[in-house]
Amino acid sequence: MIKKAFTLIELLVVIAIIAILAAILFPVFAQAKVAAKKASSISNVKQQGTCTAIYLADHDDVYPLSYGQYGGAWGYFYWLDVPANWRVTTPAIVELYQGSAMNSTQPYRKNYQMLELAGGFGKFRPYSSASYPAGNRAASVGLAYNGLLHAFNSTSVNAPSNLPLFTQAAGNLNGDGVDPGPAPYMYCFSTTTACTYIRGTSNSCNGFGNGTWSGYFYPNASQWIYGKAQTWVMADTSAKARNVGMNINSAGTANTDFRTDPYTQYLPNAVDNGTAWYDQYYCHALIFQPDFDFQTWPTNPYAGY
Repeated sequence: MIKKAFTLIELLVVIAIIAILAAILFPVFAQAKVAAKKASSISNVKQQGTCTAIYLADHDDVYPLSYGQYGGAWGYFYWLDVPANWRVTTPAIVELYQGSAMNSTQPYRKNYQMLELAGGFGKFRPYSSASYPAGNRAASVGLAYNGLLHAFNSTSVNAPSNLPLFTQAAGNLNGDGVDPGPAPYMYCFSTTTACTYIRGTSNSCNGFGNGTWSGYFYPNASQWIYGKAQTWVMADTSAKARNVGMNINSAGTANTDFRTDPYTQYLPNAVDNGTAWYDQYYCHALIFQPDFDFQTWPTNPYAGY
């Protein structure tokens, strides 16, 4: 019996069908991959929230520091090594680095791998390549601590289910051996007064007293990590995916929703342009204030750098 071969038309039809199915399924596979990464990240940030809750129980309900001290001054303007001694062993400098919440919560977390952005994202290195020899112990850190909680008593948090504890507000790059936050951080210039959060008023930011003003580092990284979302853990240890940068136009000039997004604008290529939402006095990053009730929103929040 003579076997009939496929005609050219039949082959083209089959190829066209395969191409159509591929065009339909590839976006589905991509979305599934992003969803898997997001789920893994939510699990990691949830565990970081849990280990911080255990830390609180051992430290009289006082949150971890955002940074340590060096020479009596608070090191809010330093990159903080993670682990604290992976690069240097000078006791005074290690003490400064140990102030990072990523290091102080390590005894409760037991590993640094959970701090990395799930999904194989890139890294930024603030140090020279010579500091990263083969086999070094530099941790990969993608989470950023809410620096306004520096030495703050957890019993004074007004809305624990709404207050961000750890976020990815530093963007989609992992700090290679450094804490990419805190985000935001508090200015603490004085060496003679405590460094704790002080709620903003119409004139409290003018003198730059300790704890009266907060700001951000900008690593020039995309804020869109899992699709257009980040994964955050709140002060009550609940973890969730938070969509960010949703209220934009093609020119990147429309403001975001200040009730859910720390940054005011996003460039078309999703790299943050350095603007952030502050309270109406331009004192503190709006949604990170530990005594904020998340109900009494300022009439005119400040869109500042």
